[in-house]
Amino acid sequence: MRKLILVVAALFLSANAVAAIPPAFSPQTYSSQLGVGMIVDWAITERGIREFDPLAVRDFQQRGIGHVRIRVAGEATHQRLVHLQKIVEACQQYHVVPIISYQAGTASEGKIVAWWATVARYFAQSYPQLGFDILYEPSEKLTHAQLNGVYEKAAKAIHKISPQRVIFIAPHAHTQPDSLKWPEQSRAPVLVDWHLFPYGPVAASGKRGWTTGSAAEKAAIRTRINSVLRWQQKTGHGSWVGGWSLGDSAKSMTNEQQIAFATFVACELQRNHLPYAVNGDQKFYDGEEGAWRPEMQPLLEAILKPQCEN
Repeated sequence: MRKLILVVAALFLSANAVAAIPPAFSPQTYSSQLGVGMIVDWAITERGIREFDPLAVRDFQQRGIGHVRIRVAGEATHQRLVHLQKIVEACQQYHVVPIISYQAGTASEGKIVAWWATVARYFAQSYPQLGFDILYEPSEKLTHAQLNGVYEKAAKAIHKISPQRVIFIAPHAHTQPDSLKWPEQSRAPVLVDWHLFPYGPVAASGKRGWTTGSAAEKAAIRTRINSVLRWQQKTGHGSWVGGWSLGDSAKSMTNEQQIAFATFVACELQRNHLPYAVNGDQKFYDGEEGAWRPEMQPLLEAILKPQCEN
């Protein structure tokens, strides 16, 4: 009888353990949880690491920020992993989705894969909302085939350890998702990371992407967004605007023009149900004081809750 009770108890515990492992998110479900996010330097700069306080995550959540893109570089040391865990735990406590984004620079394929294997082992199958953005900025030295090879091997290493971990992959310059080959072994959600004005409307080929908000400038932005929407419809894959910014536009645009630009972009992305992360935290939040910068409040409001035309 005692053996029978032990066997039943073991089966009960085993069943509960299996049930405790959350089902994989669909790309649509996961992306719908992201909302508006912000790129943060809490794990990459000396200042960001020194000033990070878990209460900052609370402030972000209360302000309406749904996710943070956590930039990180360098070796995956124990000290760095412990700090990342501190950030992830704060995100879990305050219901903000954390995404670790590896700034690999010109690291080799082997180093990138090894870095992610170490991070995946550290977090294992905990923190189901935690996402892995494999490359913050894909190296231009990699060909399309080489870049796809990096994603394939990194995804395989991650999902061998954590089968349901959400990952993000980005094409060169974050502009050509058609060049991506989806990781073959992945059964977990994979989303593409693309950018829209990652450095603000700076001049390209002598022409800026936004000046006064002319009809042509608005049409160009809508064309870029529509191309991604068509790609999503064609492939069935989800996407995330991992970075857009006002950049240094204050040097050439008035406050009113900046707000107009931010409002238009945010409205277009929200209207098309595309989650996005704006760059970056120190522009809007004073980590040392633990408070939002008051002079940036109108602009932040336009990014988070734009007043859109019907």
